[in-house]
Amino acid sequence: MDLLIFWDEAAPTGIQSVFSRDLESLLPITPRVCDSHVVVNGFIPSRRQTNATALIDSLDLSKKRSGRKDLILLVVSDDLCRTGDEYLFGLSRPSTGNAVVSTARLDNEFYGQPACDEDLIDRLVKESAHEVGHLLGLAHCRNPECIMYNPLLLEDISRQKRWFCPKCQENLNSFE
Repeated sequence: MDLLIFWDEAAPTGIQSVFSRDLESLLPITPRVCDSHVVVNGFIPSRRQTNATALIDSLDLSKKRSGRKDLILLVVSDDLCRTGDEYLFGLSRPSTGNAVVSTARLDNEFYGQPACDEDLIDRLVKESAHEVGHLLGLAHCRNPECIMYNPLLLEDISRQKRWFCPKCQENLNSFE
């Protein structure tokens, strides 16, 4: 089983290969960046955000129609939300093997800071590994440096290290 990464055409370009290589170093599965054929829907004009649940619903339908069995991660630039949450960095649905992450709030420019591809890639790798970790059966971790710690703020992602704590790594190794 592989991890198919659908890169939305509006997501930042030029970082896909570095992102994929860095993500692969953390996971027991091989990621492959693919052109996205998923229609990004679920935009909520009053919030100027996209409903992450609607995006995963689209992934679920696409996967069902294609007969794919691989895990899927959709990378979008839209700011994500869902009912009950002001915003989300990402969301996963382990039961179907699909996840979505957004680059919007991972980018320095969202906060009025100068763009920095290194910061964006680092945060995107950590958030993507977090969501894929859920797809592989991992729950949230209490260790604030572990990728599986639940990041509520950008500072949480910045504090995380590019590693799974020993307990999460042990659970991840059982997937192999």
